[in-house]
Amino acid sequence: MIFYLNLVLSLGYLHHILYVDDETHEITYLALPDRINNGYFFKSYSDNEDSLTLKNFDFSENKAKSEDDFLIGTSLKFGDFKLKKVFEYNVIWNNGNEKNHKDSKKLVNNTEFKNIEFLQRDLTENFYFKLLLSKKKKENIKITGVNVYSKKNGKLVQTINNIKGYGFFAFNAIQIGDFDFDGNANDFLLADGETHAANVPQTYYIYDGLQNKFIDPNLEGYTIRFDSEKKIATSTKTCGNEFIDPTSITINKMYYFNENTKKYNYLDQYCIAYDNKKFFQKKCTKKERQDCEKAVVEVGDEP
Repeated sequence: MIFYLNLVLSLGYLHHILYVDDETHEITYLALPDRINNGYFFKSYSDNEDSLTLKNFDFSENKAKSEDDFLIGTSLKFGDFKLKKVFEYNVIWNNGNEKNHKDSKKLVNNTEFKNIEFLQRDLTENFYFKLLLSKKKKENIKITGVNVYSKKNGKLVQTINNIKGYGFFAFNAIQIGDFDFDGNANDFLLADGETHAANVPQTYYIYDGLQNKFIDPNLEGYTIRFDSEKKIATSTKTCGNEFIDPTSITINKMYYFNENTKKYNYLDQYCIAYDNKKFFQKKCTKKERQDCEKAVVEVGDEP
């Protein structure tokens, strides 16, 4: 049995594990470890029931190469295993700890890599996905592509390279849904951040059964909502903060999906200004709309 295993740390703790079964090509998600007998025990949070115990995980901080080249553990489903480590990048930013900050800054400045695969939790009926991650010295990690694998045989069937340099801010950057209104949740979005936050840039791909591949439907925007009855997608960009600014602006751009061309076409837009002191809304002025159009917004900025 062969595992492709992602170990993800969050805030200094081993946060979750993803692996793909080399025979069934199903994804198993395990999380919330307990410390048991000098090991770390992970329970499954997916349909594929399993549990893992890691016996020699190294929690050293700010390293691109820790001491152990192999990971030793036990799987409830597959028994004992010994996995060879093929990649490691472990950066811990700890506010208030000067040594941690210096070590992490040094690692960020001196480390570079290209097209490292990172398994994603969400998958369709026929495909699973791995992000391609790259990093230049003194820069953060960016998503540079997506590899699409067949669940039937585990083979690589498509590589999508025209990614616009999204940052790697969320471990599960891919989410599955029905974005071409055909009734099948076999399309995916790629997000530049946590998808439930405001102002998250998103790019969409839909599955074309005739070509047996994912295609670009010309849909990119901020935190997009879908109306399946009207076949309209609405991108929402928010400028301003309701707790700080007297006025916040929301620009909503609507796109209509053409079933014949499998493309989204720009339809219309409307802009709303919210008075955060008097608690009412009105149509934006021309200047308010133009200023928000030009503004660079941060992921998570709330209306």
